[in-house]
Amino acid sequence: VLLATFPVLASARASQAIARVPGRPSPCASPRLLARRSVAPVSRRMVAGRRVAVGSGLGPQYDAIVDKIVNPGPLFESVEQANTVLEAVLGTVGVSFLATFVVAPRYAQTLKEGEGWKDIYASLLSTGVKEISAEEASRKAGSGQGILLDVRMEQKFAEKSLPNAINIPLYRSIQLTNPVAILRALAFAFFGVSNSERTPGWLETVQETIPTNKPVYIMCNTGGSLENKPGTKFGFESQSLKALHFLRQAGYRNLVHVKEGMRMIKM
Repeated sequence: VLLATFPVLASARASQAIARVPGRPSPCASPRLLARRSVAPVSRRMVAGRRVAVGSGLGPQYDAIVDKIVNPGPLFESVEQANTVLEAVLGTVGVSFLATFVVAPRYAQTLKEGEGWKDIYASLLSTGVKEISAEEASRKAGSGQGILLDVRMEQKFAEKSLPNAINIPLYRSIQLTNPVAILRALAFAFFGVSNSERTPGWLETVQETIPTNKPVYIMCNTGGSLENKPGTKFGFESQSLKALHFLRQAGYRNLVHVKEGMRMIKM
């Protein structure tokens, strides 16, 4: 409907615009009269299978402007191309509908990683979180006063990291080894979420690597915060805050959050 009515609406708008040109009488009010009063040849193109000849009556420059409005050219080069695009659009809409209203509700629990951010936020807020700057954390780790734990993914750590930091990634790229993992990857891609999952055995690896009697400075890429700003109710989620929560539940008591994320640190 829009494609069929656009040339008519555009030509009418062009006629109104030309009628308002200072010092010029209104040449007409329709493309048919515009074509009759044309003083210069105007190129003709196909619009929805019909040729529309237009002219402004004001000269070649105005004729060209009106011609571009009324004759924008065909959207598709063939009927087959139009059908292909239509099928792709309808297919995308169908898949989106099924994913949103059928698949996602049915596998909602499967797609969740466990404890949600709202619960983690409430727990951290009730107990409080000590914070430290990245520079101070790196300095203390270098002097043996604590351990700087970077929980970012391996590739991020390899690209950029602080001195004296050790990397035990809290998340990894989703391993497409079973139908559930494939479903998670497709769902995350559909909703524009990072294609990652909790690293299996992460807590056990930390417990084997880091003793519980030393301060642990935890950092990630974004830092995160428990403070709210206008429009937020649950602070700003981050991997470092999640990791701090998980370690606190595992018995670690001397945990300190690095408030700056790695992306904010200039090396």
